[in-house]
Amino acid sequence: MSGHEVSTYDGCVHALKQPDLRQSLYDAAALMMSDVLVNLHGKEHRARRLVEGTIFRKDVFLHYEKNFLPRTLDETIRPFLEAGRGDLVDIGYRVMMNLTVDFAGIDRPERSHEETSELLRLLKEFSLAPALGQSLEDDIEPKKARIRKAMGEFEERFLTPSRRRREALLAEVEAGRMEKDELPDDVLMALILGQEKLQMTDEQFLQEGIFYMLAGAHTTIHSLAHAMHELFEWLDANPQDIALLKDDPFFIQRCVFESLRLHPSSPVAKRRALCPVTLAEGEEVPEGEEVVVNMRQANRNPELFGEDPDRYNPHREVSGGKTPYGLSMGYGMHACIGRNLAIGVESRPNSTAEDHQYGTVPLIVEALLRFGVQRDPDGEPRKDETITRITWSEYPVVFKPEEALI
Repeated sequence: MSGHEVSTYDGCVHALKQPDLRQSLYDAAALMMSDVLVNLHGKEHRARRLVEGTIFRKDVFLHYEKNFLPRTLDETIRPFLEAGRGDLVDIGYRVMMNLTVDFAGIDRPERSHEETSELLRLLKEFSLAPALGQSLEDDIEPKKARIRKAMGEFEERFLTPSRRRREALLAEVEAGRMEKDELPDDVLMALILGQEKLQMTDEQFLQEGIFYMLAGAHTTIHSLAHAMHELFEWLDANPQDIALLKDDPFFIQRCVFESLRLHPSSPVAKRRALCPVTLAEGEEVPEGEEVVVNMRQANRNPELFGEDPDRYNPHREVSGGKTPYGLSMGYGMHACIGRNLAIGVESRPNSTAEDHQYGTVPLIVEALLRFGVQRDPDGEPRKDETITRITWSEYPVVFKPEEALI
């Protein structure tokens, strides 16, 4: 079948809004993603999103920022601070994975280093799935076998006990022995509460649990690693901006927005036509053919992002009312449901530091800087050469609190 590509900003927005273009980016990962939110369409997608949307509220996000994130950072980073060094990718995975499983509703009864390591091992196996369509290897069956094995292990050790505990809590509410507002505020609990409407199978519960763990941790660490690298580079070349790390409470968030614009977790989106579709610039797409939505290229439109759109610049002025991170969080029905949790909201003229929602990635960047994070002079960052997407696989860092920039 033929392919069609759109790369203009407006053309991408138009394509992402079309109800007759169905998600196809994860077709190769159907064994793990066939029935997850990001892959559903039409009525099924709306029903699932409405149920899960009950958790994606500002008050819940702020609660996670102010309570869960500081505890998770302390638990996770302490061993690296004591050692004085670590790998940014590994640190980021551990922080985001622990935070994400809490939000998703995956219990960590031990909250131990071993338990975190086991979840991290499973997460890295799951991360093979969305990259199957970007793999440079000819035989992907061994990877699929690893994914299936990890899914079974995750279900037995983590998902099933977490689900059973929440079902027991709901039974207590229904029996009048517990108040409904005492139930956990997490995605799994929301799905259980919405089960009469959704009628999800055990396999769908499994896939959705993995999806949130993957989307919240794997894609976010991609953004975190790029954000730190770009900030290191920028401050080396623009040392005068070091003062802004302390003086401007929104500067770090703007840095993350700019990095995210240049490095979207998914550089392209893919959609398949359910019927003949006309794209924004008049191109006809027959039923069954695929449309590639080039968000990376759209994010570098000079008319919107200035004459140097390929260059990182956290002071960039964006025109046309577009978001500073472009289309990196998607658009339309599949816009990232956790966007505000991950990167917060844009500051406004009346925003105050106390009530602003920064997002987990900017707050982790800020915490790392407070801990005196620096690039390891004896280490060499490495990129993942097994897939077409540009992402860091290793990024050695050292911690020197006495030299912290914040």
